Amino acid sequence: MVRIVCIDGEAQYYDIVKRDVIEPLAAAGHQLDWFEERFADADATIARAQGYDGLYIIGDQGPLPERLLSEVPSLKQVSFVGTGAHRFVNVAEAEGLGITVTNVPDFASRSVAEHAIALMFAVARRVPEGDRIVRAGAWQKNQGIKLRGRTLGVVGTGAIGREVIEMGHALGMEVVFWNRTKRPEVEARLPGRRVELDELFRVSDVVSLHLTHTPETEGLISAELLRSLPDNAIVINTARDEILDRETLFALLGEGRLFGAGIDVFESEPPQLDQLPIDQPNLILTPHIGFHTDEADEVFAIAGQNIIAFAEGAPRNVVRSAAL
Repeated sequence: MVRIVCIDGEAQYYDIVKRDVIEPLAAAGHQLDWFEERFADADATIARAQGYDGLYIIGDQGPLPERLLSEVPSLKQVSFVGTGAHRFVNVAEAEGLGITVTNVPDFASRSVAEHAIALMFAVARRVPEGDRIVRAGAWQKNQGIKLRGRTLGVVGTGAIGREVIEMGHALGMEVVFWNRTKRPEVEARLPGRRVELDELFRVSDVVSLHLTHTPETEGLISAELLRSLPDNAIVINTARDEILDRETLFALLGEGRLFGAGIDVFESEPPQLDQLPIDQPNLILTPHIGFHTDEADEVFAIAGQNIIAFAEGAPRNVVRSAAL
């Protein structure tokens, strides 16, 4: 039997986790204890984890306390509920301590892609701004942008990026795309054309980012690329905050060079509001909800299945550090 603890549980997820994780684990002879506590109290979190074989991390509170991995000698596995485990767990440290980190590498692709398209529409038609105007008792009609016939640039042709390409094409947009690795067989089936990254930024009216965060992609969307965008372009980021120069993006919004931006991901979550230009009327911010749909809730179950696979000596969905 393995004993797992979820420390950063949230009431909104408990029924799903009970049904899809706690009960299946119990049926397999294992135990998951659920707590709704805060990582902010590092000492209490480390004390809570003592004696457990593994952690089941929801991830809404941000990274694990820095000392936890080294100060919980019983720990053998960290099962992260989501894709971007590197943002929450020091994977290199875990490897050095003999702790296996697992994640859910490809889930909710359609859900995230739909959210990217939703942000694109919300920015192009200034939907939140219009909502605020009506709620304030005013009546002002600000000009939007029609998307049909515009150029959509998709950065990253993984599962989510491919969904966005298909939907953008269905909307009547001209689609260009770029990926770090050339995949001719995959790209030949996409309704768009591959271009170099610098060209994508020069020609796109809307850019949607769909890259994972790795040492190679950190800061890849540079100030130079962002400043090469056409006037009144739109930037959508449902990928990772660390891949783009956020300060330049905000500066361009402040200068009126961009029509708007939609952001669903932040370096720290929740973000510090004093680091965001929240007075920008066409900057739309959502709390990392791209995958939050009923259909995407299987992420919790898959993270639980990763625990069972590890306990049976056949670990799957193992996250590696960049050093390997």
